[in-house]
Amino acid sequence: MMTLTCQVLVVGAGLAGFTAAVRAAENGADVLLIDKSDGEFGGGNVLMASGSLRAGGKSPRTTPTELYDFVMSEGIGYPLLVKAWSETCGRAVDWLMNAGVGLEETAPGRIWLNQESEISLAPVYKKDVGTRAVAALKARLQRLGGRFINDTEGLSLISERGSVQGVIARQSSQPLEVRGRTTILCTGGFSANKGMLRKYVGPRADQCKLRGSPQDTGDGLRMALVMGAKAVNLQYFYGHLISRKALTDDRFWPYPRLDSFVNEGMLIDGEGHRFVDEGRGDVAVANELARSPDPTGATLIFDHDSWEASKNSPSSTSLMIPAPNPWLLDNSGELFWSNTIEGLSAAIGVNADNLAATLAQYNHAVESKDWSSSTVLRSGNPKLLRSPFYGLRVVPGITFTMGGVLINGRGEALDSAENPIRGLYAAGDAIGGLMGGYRGGYTGGLMQAVVSGILAGENAADYIKMV
Repeated sequence: MMTLTCQVLVVGAGLAGFTAAVRAAENGADVLLIDKSDGEFGGGNVLMASGSLRAGGKSPRTTPTELYDFVMSEGIGYPLLVKAWSETCGRAVDWLMNAGVGLEETAPGRIWLNQESEISLAPVYKKDVGTRAVAALKARLQRLGGRFINDTEGLSLISERGSVQGVIARQSSQPLEVRGRTTILCTGGFSANKGMLRKYVGPRADQCKLRGSPQDTGDGLRMALVMGAKAVNLQYFYGHLISRKALTDDRFWPYPRLDSFVNEGMLIDGEGHRFVDEGRGDVAVANELARSPDPTGATLIFDHDSWEASKNSPSSTSLMIPAPNPWLLDNSGELFWSNTIEGLSAAIGVNADNLAATLAQYNHAVESKDWSSSTVLRSGNPKLLRSPFYGLRVVPGITFTMGGVLINGRGEALDSAENPIRGLYAAGDAIGGLMGGYRGGYTGGLMQAVVSGILAGENAADYIKMV
């Protein structure tokens, strides 16, 4: 078996992987970055990103205290990790610029990867934004003497003398041993692994639509668990409700976004009953539906005013995402409407009495601001639903999973007793402990990747100087 050696081995070449590799090389380490895809820039979610550098919905230059409090308010964050993330967000923006990654600030504190790009409409993303960012990092890595090898898949971790010493890999179908004094797992989450989705998210979560990288098959999580790593928050993912047409038509992957219909309408199951607090937001509602007995059986109910207003939805104008109206109709979306709730019930195939009772209860609670008689509470600022009524069959679309290997503020992977596993680090979507929770708990995928990549890269490089 052929053997490659390095000081810091990074497994997975998304934004987190390139960041960790560059940061380790900047700290003087001999770095090798491997990726299982055959792409020259890996195959991570960053290649399909809009480029928004948000930290929990806030500017990454927000004070660390405010960022920390925001993330911890979900009640599931791990304090040492959240503290390190909060304190590093601002530094991460400066680091990206110094590394040659183009950024722009469209409004005070609203920071993006350079937005100049053509738009892909199937799926919708900015073609060049993520690619340009990782290309800049790859070039910097190579200038620093680091190596990048694709078509090389990590299969299992090597453990010797109480420390992780690299991976057994497969390169072009041939076995390969890659030795590193420290190893950083940046392999993404498990959104493309149907078995893991069923095990960790919900028994039928494999019926959800993948709207992220097909490379995210949980490789890092699988390898780390064998080493005794602790995994947390595995039931949560970042994603949105999308038209159920997406199950059979990739033109509906992953947009248009349906946030406004969730905020202003109600979600019903196949029996015509509400089952979730829509006011928690689109990400939280998508998670709830994914964990339900039938993730493909729900319908969003809204009215004509909401349909008309969706022509000018903020996400459509700010991110250049097609607005639901008229994009859904133009692309044969499963959209139904009727002047009566009974007519809509027949069109979408649910019990008319159940849906009529659900609507009446919902409108009464909205008007009276009293949800005590409702089986499901409603937060936010819902509106009365009036004829004509619309129904849109939906399915959760999963961009990336939020849970993974628990790390501390140094990027070290932790065992079941929350002690560091010597020589093992993790970053990006492979980690857990930062995102997730009842209200969605999204803190920004790109910022998680960059910040955790910086923490893992510089601390992995420091580790080899001490052993």
